[in-house]
Amino acid sequence: MADTAILETPRLRLAAFTPADVGDLHTLHSDENVNRFLASHEAIRSREDAEQHLRDYIEGQDHRGFSQWKTTLRDGGFAGRAGFSVFPETSEVALSICLKPQFWGKGYASELAGALVTWFFERTYFTHLIAFVAAGNDPARRMVESIGFSIRQRMVIDGNVFDCLQVLSPALARYARASA
Repeated sequence: MADTAILETPRLRLAAFTPADVGDLHTLHSDENVNRFLASHEAIRSREDAEQHLRDYIEGQDHRGFSQWKTTLRDGGFAGRAGFSVFPETSEVALSICLKPQFWGKGYASELAGALVTWFFERTYFTHLIAFVAAGNDPARRMVESIGFSIRQRMVIDGNVFDCLQVLSPALARYARASA
């Protein structure tokens, strides 16, 4: 039986992870270039780490109704993971997209980011969403800024520098503009 799609874009499909997806998740992160721009709480360094993250994704989906989701091409080929994670330091929800390198620079992340932000604010009560971009990852920064994120602060996480950007919910953004 096919996984039920949570979200679909013109080229991609997102569905909840299952325990059977551990191999794809581990293989994705076995490429050190994939982990290079991730904060330590998102990087996966071993098969055991992949198993733990997968359990967390499944539990998060069950408890919150959102998590990291398996991202596939429309033909079913595994492309990576995308969705939301909870930043452990502040308990804020963070947008996170992690794709195989062959999908980088081809608009897949932009396609996902816009659809994910819309999905998030249509289906949750949160006032804002954050995203972390490693300092120096200018393409990722331009991409999240193009869909409405703005810089909130620069942070050091486990010795690495990240820009924390945020986007307000549409209702809060309207209120902020009206109050300005």
